[in-house]
Amino acid sequence: MMKFFEQVLEAFAVGDAMGMPTEFMEQNEIKKNFGFVDRLLDTKLSRIHKNLKKGQITDDTEQNIFLIKSFYENGRVDIDSTIRGLQCWIDETHPDEKGYIGPSTLRAFEKINKGKDINEVGINGTTCGAAMRSLAPALCTKKGQITSLKEAILCCSIPTHNTNIALEAAMALGFGYHHAAIESSFDEIIESMVLGAEIGRNSGKGKFIGASTGSRIEFVVTQVQKMQTPDEVLNFIYDVIGTTMEANEVVPAAVAIFAYTMENTWLSIKMGASVGGDTDTIAAIAGALSCLYAGSHSLPRKILNEVKEVNKIELEKYAHMASVMFGDG
Repeated sequence: MMKFFEQVLEAFAVGDAMGMPTEFMEQNEIKKNFGFVDRLLDTKLSRIHKNLKKGQITDDTEQNIFLIKSFYENGRVDIDSTIRGLQCWIDETHPDEKGYIGPSTLRAFEKINKGKDINEVGINGTTCGAAMRSLAPALCTKKGQITSLKEAILCCSIPTHNTNIALEAAMALGFGYHHAAIESSFDEIIESMVLGAEIGRNSGKGKFIGASTGSRIEFVVTQVQKMQTPDEVLNFIYDVIGTTMEANEVVPAAVAIFAYTMENTWLSIKMGASVGGDTDTIAAIAGALSCLYAGSHSLPRKILNEVKEVNKIELEKYAHMASVMFGDG
């Protein structure tokens, strides 16, 4: 299990690094500047990440590994270990200076550090930050313990994204990750996402009007399975679902890619980096889903090694921590 989780974290990190330079570019802009993204890109043409290095990861990967470490050291997933992990991430990596701390997380931690009520600080967070880091609680929950999984995802989300919109997306994705890790079929993974979405939709102190992540997941799966080419899928996602930072766009967009690529992790990542909008998060999520479903990945060794070297990350260490908590360490 440890080697499996290491490959999942590798897929997530490579997706993050591949999608980082194209983040918040329009789809046509990506096509014009890069074509179909099949390599690590220089950041000089990036809209928002010119200050980062080629192959550098962002908050997507960093938050997950800091949280895995915090959950492992605490022996459980709870709100205190979530806040501790995220605060360590902020203090050690300075994401505000690098320009990749999400707006909901930034605002929430400004309030947390002023002593505000944890249940109140995230009541406006509808962006994808909670979903983005749902890999950590999904991998750090004892396998098959669905009640514990629900509580873990809530604890990992509430401090920054305590809304029905954000929790629906985070719960859907976390349930999907966890079921994929226990060798579920594709249909079972999607069913678990829809169940998680229903639970999340009825959670959260902040209540917002917005499209349902669960309904969008069901819709994209039926539509994408009729499509023939990656371009057809990417156009559908960009034009119909949307790829902004909103949780109810990012998660269905990533699931749509997964539904098309299935176990092809490398294609998932390339499509996520090429779709436009929140490309680093979409590529990371789609890559992790495909890797979990496949049980492994076949990412180009040169690209994987470059991402590891640029970021100086030992993913096997975090994979070990997660696998112990999952129950196969």
